[in-house]
Amino acid sequence: MERPKSAVRRPASSRARPSSLPAGAAPPIPARLLDSDDEDSHWLFSTAYRLTTTDISLAGFTTAVLLDAMRWQPNPEDELSPEETAAAEVAYTFGFPESSTPPVISLANKSIIVEGLKHAFVGRGGDLLIIFQNVGSGEGSALGEGAGADRAMNIVAMVLDCVNAAYAAADAEGLEGLAGVSVVLEGFARTGMFQIAGSWDSGQQIQLEVQAFTDALPS
Repeated sequence: MERPKSAVRRPASSRARPSSLPAGAAPPIPARLLDSDDEDSHWLFSTAYRLTTTDISLAGFTTAVLLDAMRWQPNPEDELSPEETAAAEVAYTFGFPESSTPPVISLANKSIIVEGLKHAFVGRGGDLLIIFQNVGSGEGSALGEGAGADRAMNIVAMVLDCVNAAYAAADAEGLEGLAGVSVVLEGFARTGMFQIAGSWDSGQQIQLEVQAFTDALPS
C-alpha cells in the first residue's frame, strides 16, 4: 500500500502544507485509528527518544505543545489527584476558558474536554504536534513499573481519546481553520508496543494504534 503524502491528519478542506522534508526523505509510516480505513486518520506516533526542535521542523510542524505524563503519577505531596492534575494541565496548555476547565479527567467530563480541544484546534495557522513526554510503563520505561505508572498511562490514553474525539468532531462540523493535528508519545517506542490501551472510569475501553515517527527524519 502506498504511504500517505502527509503524516498529519488534516481536514479535507484545508490548504496544502508546504513541504519541509529534505529531497528523498519519506514521511512517517502512518498509524491508523482502530476501525478506520481512511488514510487521513493517521495521527498517533511514538519515539524512543526526546524530539528536538530540528526533528519537529523537519517533520513539517509549525507548532508543538507538551504534556508530561510523569506529572500524572500519584504524589503524596500533591493536593490534586493525578486525574485532577491532568485536567488542569490540559486546560491550561490548550487555553480552555476558566469557566470550561474540567475538574478531573473522567468520562463525565469528556464532553467538556472535547469541546475545549475542538476550539483549540481551530485558527492556529499551521499544523499542530502534541507531544506527550515520558510515556511508557514497565522495566526500563520512562515511568517505570507499578500502579503509579499504570495510572499515568491510563490518563494518557483518556486524553488521547479526547484529542481524537475533538478532532473528529471539528472535522465533521467543517470548522473553518481546523489545523492538522498529530501526536507523538516520547519514550513509548521503548516498550516495543504498537498499541496504547486504557479505560475510562466507567470501564469503557480505549485502544489506539501507534507507529514510529522516525521515518519523517532524514537518515
